[in-house]
Amino acid sequence: MIAFAHRIMGRKKRKPSKPEPNIQFGMDRRVLSYMTSELTKNPHVEEGGKYIGYLLPTSDSRLEQLGFDASVEAIVISDFLPSGPNAKRTSIELQPDGEYQERLFRQIEQIDRDVEHVGTWHSHHCNGLRTLSSGDVRGYLRTVNRPEYRLNYFLASLITRLPRAAGDRDWLNHYLFVRGEKEYHKVDGLINMVDWPTRFGEITNHSDDSSKTGVPTALDGGHVSTLNSWYQLAEGKQALAEDKRFFTDRFNGAVAATRRGETITLVGRLESGVIAITYPANREETQVSVTIRVNDAAVLEIKCELPLRRAAINAAFLAANELGLT
Repeated sequence: MIAFAHRIMGRKKRKPSKPEPNIQFGMDRRVLSYMTSELTKNPHVEEGGKYIGYLLPTSDSRLEQLGFDASVEAIVISDFLPSGPNAKRTSIELQPDGEYQERLFRQIEQIDRDVEHVGTWHSHHCNGLRTLSSGDVRGYLRTVNRPEYRLNYFLASLITRLPRAAGDRDWLNHYLFVRGEKEYHKVDGLINMVDWPTRFGEITNHSDDSSKTGVPTALDGGHVSTLNSWYQLAEGKQALAEDKRFFTDRFNGAVAATRRGETITLVGRLESGVIAITYPANREETQVSVTIRVNDAAVLEIKCELPLRRAAINAAFLAANELGLT
């Protein structure tokens, strides 16, 4: 079991690296309200929990249903195990009730054998520490490298302050630990809000009461997928499938798809930059945006109607060649 203990004073902290892992993330929209509900019970001490969810392999049809890249595996978080009645909580330390969490997880496994322990979250909102402590980092590195831990990835989230209202930003950070790696990655922009409600609410004591509490149900502007989403339409599915094949050929497989809210972006990596196409968010929109980006800065943007997107992509390739990016 994981101990979230740390000290504000201590050794020099290891800093996260830029994200490199080939993995996608989804988090059920209700999980954020479950977190803030736990925090409001004892706002002057640290709190936390153990994420439970699923690893979706590339063969899983649910990847496309979530709007994910079907060629990249994903981790989806549906709930978390509370820290427990006998947890040790202070303003600078959290020691979960490991026996309690273990008991809950065994009950959950009886309901669904595919469920996994996929990570953890805890808070520094009460002590002003805005990043993971060195103790946190060492503990998470040990966990992801344990033989009995079944995944190759471990997601650790950190709450740095209590959110004030729905849609609040920059109160929750996410870090990814990878088996066999000495460094870890900050992955705030890779967490997609999805609709994957927990099946274990009676065990974890979590229910969808966010409409009563007014706590956030989205992260950094993320939204829950709806049937009005463009990528869920027959036209969207066909266009995405065609463009993924086209990008894979043109970029020799160096292609990734991301989703932020309802908007999907397909990205192909050049030698010194990327070409990206961003699709409509909903059925009412008709335009796409094709951009060339270097070091996260857009150097060229072409907007056009959806049927003309191939011409825009080809024009971007010509421009990238003129700019010496290929």
